[in-house]
Order: sequence, then structure tokens, then C-alpha cells
Amino acid sequence: MKITHTITFALSFILSTSLSAHNPYIDSLLNRLETKNISSEEKFRLYATLIEKYRSDQEFSTALAYSSDLLQLARQNNDFFQQAKAYSFMGLIHNNLKDFDTANKYVDSTVASASKTSNPLAGLYAKYIKAYQYFYFDEREKAMPYLVKILSVLDRSQKDYYLEYKSNYLIYSIYSDWDDVENSLKYANKCVEIAKKSGNKNSLCYAYTALAVAYTNKVDFQQQQQYVQLAYDCSEKACKLYYDFPGQVSHYAYAIARNNYAGYLLEYASDLTPELREKIEYNLNESLKAAKFIKEGGQQLQAGNYGVLSQLASLDNDPKKTEEYLLKAKEVLLTQKPVYYPLMINVTNELAMMYEKQGNFKKALEYQRAASDYSAELFNQHQAETVSKLEAQYQSEKKERELQILSERAENQKLQQSIYIGLGIAASIVAFFIFRLYHYKLKYSLEREKQLKAEKTEAELQVKFEQEEQARLMAEQELLTMRQQRLQDEVMANQLHIQRKNQVLKNLESKLTDENNINIQRVIKEELHADGDFEDARFRIQEIHPNFFNRLNEHAVQKLTSLDLKYCAYLYLGMDTKQIAKQLNVEPKSVRMTKYRLKKKFGLNEENDLTSFLSRINS
Repeated sequence: MKITHTITFALSFILSTSLSAHNPYIDSLLNRLETKNISSEEKFRLYATLIEKYRSDQEFSTALAYSSDLLQLARQNNDFFQQAKAYSFMGLIHNNLKDFDTANKYVDSTVASASKTSNPLAGLYAKYIKAYQYFYFDEREKAMPYLVKILSVLDRSQKDYYLEYKSNYLIYSIYSDWDDVENSLKYANKCVEIAKKSGNKNSLCYAYTALAVAYTNKVDFQQQQQYVQLAYDCSEKACKLYYDFPGQVSHYAYAIARNNYAGYLLEYASDLTPELREKIEYNLNESLKAAKFIKEGGQQLQAGNYGVLSQLASLDNDPKKTEEYLLKAKEVLLTQKPVYYPLMINVTNELAMMYEKQGNFKKALEYQRAASDYSAELFNQHQAETVSKLEAQYQSEKKERELQILSERAENQKLQQSIYIGLGIAASIVAFFIFRLYHYKLKYSLEREKQLKAEKTEAELQVKFEQEEQARLMAEQELLTMRQQRLQDEVMANQLHIQRKNQVLKNLESKLTDENNINIQRVIKEELHADGDFEDARFRIQEIHPNFFNRLNEHAVQKLTSLDLKYCAYLYLGMDTKQIAKQLNVEPKSVRMTKYRLKKKFGLNEENDLTSFLSRINS
């Protein structure tokens, strides 16, 4: 997917429908909500519309307030379906806020409320919030079955355009992430169809934007140039809705559509004519205007637009304008808390390269260091989010297992109750006849035998319950052990990453200090190329078997150092002497000496191959 619209596509998934907080359309919804003698059903509909409007514009506190109002109204009416909807909205909002622990609680509440009503739509809302959560956890494969189930039920039961649109949009997003061009196009078209039927213009705007992205994927992945014009047409339709239906299409949706349209025009045009340039600049300026009305999250769109404008200035060989737009992008991004690091890294890297071309090596190094600092901050942010997601995911899966066990236990309890009732009836019959006829003692003995069998069955069930509990505890312990080992492996890989970044900066500083006439662009490219190789190795190290490093220490006859473990990881990944030397910034001779010492530490002779030995350890 193209740089000019990758970020806006990701944002368009999270923000599917919206309107500005103050516009005639929302005012009409609020006025209608305050009308006397309004039915509860219409209030439910108005609350749901307002919640989604504010959530999609990232005004989460307002969206949560209306969600609480919806929940209170549902409780007053003893409507468990509407309670499930309210809880699902709250779960979505807290996922958007990356408050995964709280989101988990609302997911559980959605499931609990859905279980108390016969309305099948309540269960579908519970399935959707689970699918949405798995999407946030980067578990696309687990999200898909829930979404397919939702659509299959909706095809057979009453319509719910909101749920149908959301489910199709999420499937479109998953297929786009998987680079499945045909399926992403198929579900983008479905989103357009559903949005038209529902009459929701904001959803239709996002659907046209998604369809334009799907068409450009046909161009990029399948080289089918005829889809370029279709992408242009969809972008035009999305933008036109903003003016045709004032207040019903959010500033965010419009800004994204204009930004993407400008990107398509710049990327696919064969010749940058004055007319085309004017059209690109018009779309970017429109996107900038709309982004200024967005309370939160608009900074990323503004910075993206300034980035495209800097590209145009660069094509004109206008370094002053290029610098001006890049600095504006940086300034806008700094007003967002926290800073959106991926875009900030791109902007600072562009500034570093621009100053390097101008011969201003001091500023080039300053911005290169800033880009490295932002990269470190992004890494720390990702680490914290990953830990939070893993913990929330673990708790979610743990609750699912507990629910399954409780469900099985409830079924067994029903069976026991049936047995006890049957035994009670049988005992009553036997007691009645024992007073009248002595020969019915035989029948009583038989019933007694049945009772003993039932007690035996109960005892066997109790043993089974205890075994299942032990198995559950063992599974939890194993999961915790695997997570701990995984985090240890990630720590080692991250130490290598930080060590590599520090060495890059030291090399650049050393060369700038010792040599006057150097080609810094060539040096940076070499380091970036080496960094790319290192990144590949770093992620592969994280995939090594969790017990690999423990096994190394078990097979060693002498104590292994941290550096020894790093060499073993690189050798296991199949890297040769030159590659290892390059990654660790040492001489190949030093690598060969280390390999010789490692053989001694593992008690190997000269005929034994160290790499083969490491492979056998991990097999």
C-alpha cells in the first residue's frame, strides 16, 4: 500500500462514521431526544447514533457519557438487548483508548446481557465486540469466524444495517492487511451497498474511500491500470457527499478522502501538468481546512498533507518550500500528545536527508539523531502496548476457558438433579408399596442398586472435575512460562537493536569528526542497508524456540557469556562469518576466534561443525 495513504486507511478503519460535535444534523438529534412523549425505541436509536458519531470523531468522553445514558435507559426498561448494545459501545471505546483491561470487562458484560434475552441480535453484538478485540490484538484469524457467523445470521434474520456494515468493513480491513486484493474489493463493494441502503452518508463516505483503496490495490498488485480512474471516481463521490449532505459527513471522513485523492493523483499521474498540480494542491488544502476542525487526531492528517506538499516542492527543486512544509508537519505533530511517532520519524528523516543534500551536515546529523530518538520512543511505546495486549488477551482467554468449564459443570448439575429427582420418585413409590406388599422388597433392592450407581457416577464426575481443574492450572502455568521466555527473547533481541543503533551513531559521529570530505549519504545508505539486515535477524531471533538459550547453557561445559549467546543465535540463524562481523561491527578474524572458543566451551573437537551442533540442540 502506498505511503501517501497508508496511515489514513488505518485511521479510516477505526473511525467508520462521524460528524462534528456542533452541526445542524447533531443539533436536530439532540432536540429530538429532548422532545416529550418520545418512545423508548426512538430514544435507543438516537443514543446509538450519537454514541457512534462522537466515538468516530474520537470524542471518547462524550461518547462514553451517551453510552451510560443508553445503559441507564435500557435498565429502566429491563431491555437486555439494549444493555448488550450499550456495553458493546463501551467496549469499543475503551479499545480505541487502548484501555484493554476495562474493555475486557465490558466484553464480559455484553456477553452476560446477551445471554439474558432471546433477541438473536444481542448475541451478534457480543460476537462483534470479540471480533473487534481480536483485530486490535492482531489476531485476524480468530476474528474472522465471529464476523462470518454474524453475517450468516443477519442473512437469515432481521436486518441491522449498523452491525452488517461494521462486520463487512472489518472483513474488508482484514483482507486488505492480508493483501488479498479480490476479497478486499468484494467487501468494500458490500460496504457501499449497505451504506446506501442504511442512508448513513458518513458510512457511505468511508465506504467509497475504502473502495478507492481497493481499486488502487488492483493497480499496485495486479498492474491493472484501468482501475486508476475508478479510484479517482470513488474519491470524488466520497468528497461530494460532504457538500451534498451538510453535517452528515464528518470533517474527518472528508479530510481522509481529500488526502487520499491527492495522493492518488500524485502517484499515478504520468505527467505533472499545471492543471494536475492545481488539482492536487486543491485537495490537500481542502483536507487541511477540514482537519483543523477535528478536536483530536487531526494533527496526523495535517502533517500528512504538509508531507505531500513538501514532495511537490521537492519536485520543483524548491528547497525553501520543502523545508517550510516539513517543519510545519513537525510543528503540528508536536502539538499532539502523545506524539504520533511513525509519521514524526518519516518527517525527521526527510529533514535529515534534505539538509544532507544542502551540505548542512550539522543539522542533518541533528535530525538523524532525532529520528533515532523517536524510533526508540516508538519501540518503547510498542513494547508497552504489546505487554498490555498480551495481558488483556490472556485474561480474555482465561475467562473463556472458565466459562466453558462452568457451562459443562452446569450441564452435569442438571444431569445430577434429574437423577436425584428420578431417585426421589422411585424411592417414594417403593416406600408406598413396601407398607402394602412384602414381595415388593425385591423392587426396592433394585432401586437401591440404581441409587448406588448414581452416587458412583457422581463421584466419577467429581474426579473428572478435579482433573479438569488440575489441567487448567497446568495450562495457565505453561502459558505464563512461555510468555516469560518470550519476553526474555525479546529483551535479548532489543538489546541487540539498541546496541546496533548506538554503534551507527558512534560511527557517523566518528566519521564526521575524523574526515572532512565524506559522502554522508553513502554512509547513511550503507548503515540503513546493514540496519535492514539486522532488523530481519532481530525478528528471527525472537522466533527461536523458547528453550533454545536454556539448552545452550545445559550443553555448555563452561559458562556462556551474553556475547556467547548472541553469537550462538546468529550462527543458528545461518549467518556466515562476514554477516556476523558486520552486525557486531568487528573483524571477521574476531568472529572466527569466537567460534573456536565456543567449540571449546561446548566440548567439541575440530571435526565437529558448530552450526550443525546448534541446530541439533534446538531440534
